[in-house]
Amino acid sequence: MVIRGIGILIISFLSFFHAAAQPDERGFIKRKDSVIQKGNTYAIIIGISQYKVVPQLQFAHKDAQAFEDFLLSEAGGKVARANIETFINENATKNNVADAISVIARKAKLGDRVYFFFAGHGDMEDLTQVENGLLLLYNSPDGNYFGMKDDVLEILDLKRYLSPLSERGVEMIFIVDACHSGNLNGGIKGLEKTASALAASWGKEYKILSCQPNQFSLESSEWGGGRGLFSLHLEEGMKGLADRNNDGRVSFSELERYIRDNVETYSEEKQIPMIVGDLGKPFVNVNPSVLAVLKIQKAKDRPALAKVNTKGTEERYIDSLEPDGQQLYISYKKNLSAQKLILPADTNALKDYRIFEKRYTDNPLTPIMRRNLAAALNQRFDSIVAPLLRGEISYSSQNECYYASLELDSCMNLLGEQHYMYRNLKARKLYMDAMSYIWALNEDQYNYGWRPIVLRAISQLEQSAELEPNAAYTLSALGISYSFVYEFDKANKAFQKYLDLRPNDSYARYSMAIIYNKLKQYEKAIDLLEALQKEFPEEINIKLQLADVYWKKNETAGSYALIESMINNEKSKMQGLFLKGFYYSRANKLDSAVAFYEKTKEYYNGYCSICDNNIGHIYFVNNKTDSARKYFLQVLTKDSTYPFAHFNLGVIDEKEGKPESAILKFYSAISYASGSTEAFITNQQLYFGKSYLESDAASFNEFSNKTTVYNLQYLSFVSIMYTYIRVPGLIDSTHNISYLFEQLFTYKQHDMFTWFHHACFKALKKDKAGVLESLEKSLQLGFGGYFQLTSDRDLDFIRDTPEFKALLEKYFPDRVKRKKG
Repeated sequence: MVIRGIGILIISFLSFFHAAAQPDERGFIKRKDSVIQKGNTYAIIIGISQYKVVPQLQFAHKDAQAFEDFLLSEAGGKVARANIETFINENATKNNVADAISVIARKAKLGDRVYFFFAGHGDMEDLTQVENGLLLLYNSPDGNYFGMKDDVLEILDLKRYLSPLSERGVEMIFIVDACHSGNLNGGIKGLEKTASALAASWGKEYKILSCQPNQFSLESSEWGGGRGLFSLHLEEGMKGLADRNNDGRVSFSELERYIRDNVETYSEEKQIPMIVGDLGKPFVNVNPSVLAVLKIQKAKDRPALAKVNTKGTEERYIDSLEPDGQQLYISYKKNLSAQKLILPADTNALKDYRIFEKRYTDNPLTPIMRRNLAAALNQRFDSIVAPLLRGEISYSSQNECYYASLELDSCMNLLGEQHYMYRNLKARKLYMDAMSYIWALNEDQYNYGWRPIVLRAISQLEQSAELEPNAAYTLSALGISYSFVYEFDKANKAFQKYLDLRPNDSYARYSMAIIYNKLKQYEKAIDLLEALQKEFPEEINIKLQLADVYWKKNETAGSYALIESMINNEKSKMQGLFLKGFYYSRANKLDSAVAFYEKTKEYYNGYCSICDNNIGHIYFVNNKTDSARKYFLQVLTKDSTYPFAHFNLGVIDEKEGKPESAILKFYSAISYASGSTEAFITNQQLYFGKSYLESDAASFNEFSNKTTVYNLQYLSFVSIMYTYIRVPGLIDSTHNISYLFEQLFTYKQHDMFTWFHHACFKALKKDKAGVLESLEKSLQLGFGGYFQLTSDRDLDFIRDTPEFKALLEKYFPDRVKRKKG
């Protein structure tokens, strides 16, 4: 009874407590003061890089300007410009700053917020003044501050004039980055004392400080185009990247965690910011649209190792070394400047650093040397990819890529696997490894001999993309490399990812259009090419591609209209005349085709090999073999490496019963053709030594007039295979025939044709199961040659079987039904 009574009392008490105030997961009552101030915002912003006497900084003025821009922006609350006083470089005098402090001290009232932002040098007047420190203004002397009250801001004065605002209900926020250098009057100790004086609690104000009292603030041209590491991440955190719980606002606690994590990481734990004040309070509201844009930009950013500014500290540390150490450091600097980073082996910056590190492990110069050496080891890589990221041509070489890979490998070993950039460095090394094989390889150069090299490069690029998925240059290289080996679906995905990162890149859009064309996604290809044509109306290659896609999509009117516009333009007249001949040839209007090819030759600069080759082809399909041979030989007289002429002469030799000569010519075509060279075939009954049943004259004519596009290397391998197996006794040469099909299956875009030809081979071998299996695979991949299936004499062995008829009924039910009817 008693126990139950106690239980009831406890439950009642907890119910009352729960109703009074909602506890969080740990049982603490949530704050009620969660509303961000809604009064006016004021700011005093000081940024000094160019001092009159004191050693210079690089980017303090840019940090100050960036903070002003933030406050004026939507993300910063659109603070009225009249409420902001900004003093950059020579304008940062004691009188100007004092006037601003005086005005704001009078204006600010309950509910208002006041920022005091300072980026510049800090020092001490006297090391005995442990509670004071100085923020140096433009006219500050280089030491001997006693009596120079017009040229410095005393931290005790800031406390005296601005800290009391907090007691009046004003939210007072100090943001100070005054620890750039220790080469001032007070030296390192003076800097530490200044930082300690700032960090000391004065009252209810907030202080956001760039680093701990015993550290330096870092700045570099690599951060934000030239910023201090602290101020850059402060700005990004306030814009919303610090909002860990996604509640639409950033608290001081969230901001501290964000800037601390990022600054500590990118400084390699050499700079750790701090915030003094009530960290639980909310600080800024997040603008969703600004945050979304920032996240997209951050996703596209390429992490880089920054060479940090050591101005003002280097000399003091060098002086602390014995003569041998000084000489070693000078040698390191000299080799670094001369880009002798890892070579020659007897004298280089890496070797100097390793010796220095061993002797002076705890010297403050050692981590700076390590960081700047690492940055230098990335410079060659950066110089190669920077133009690519700007959408420009990178004039590099395979050798340069090889040396960049070596330097990146040295950088990885220098920094170690635990370094925050290790994955990025490994990704970039893999990219450079791949590029050392295939840099600047293009469609005209690529042929079958390149395939194993490109496959090796693809493997490295895939590993690189896994480690650094938003590297646009890697995705572009992957798309191009996949295209070389006919992996067009993969190429499509790679280029699509690339376009997501760089939607305005014209080359990527053009490449995508070509891939869509190969994938028979003609609508997508047309959309891209028509948009590109509007942007680049004089670019002939875009017109050629667009005309081709129009034709393949049976939009002949659009194709002919584009061709006529090319003919009417002197810059593209020759290409237009050739295309008209080409399309007349496709349409089997052979006399008109010859006429336009001849007309093209009048405008062609030099000998037009392709014109005479195509005229020869027209004679060939009209059974005028002697005239055809004459044109093909004429082409080879002018250019012995012209692949189409070799192929066409091979076809003639095969038809005339000269298999050995034919096979040699087909191999010549493979050798001289690039990996992307395409052949447009009509009158297919003339190729591969095939014959057809002609019981259906209409279907035969349709098949004869149809134009099919093949890769020329692929077409040559198919021709070799059929020429070879038709030689009596050779069809059982398993090893040679397996080799030929192994080559054919590397041309992924033609898989459905390859399986059909494999079925024909199996039929000639009288292998019923093999025929049916290969036909099934061909049909599953989309082979739609009903006439070939029902009329190709190579399939006579299987054609009357129930299994073959079942395949036709499965894949061509309407055609079979019509035939039965």
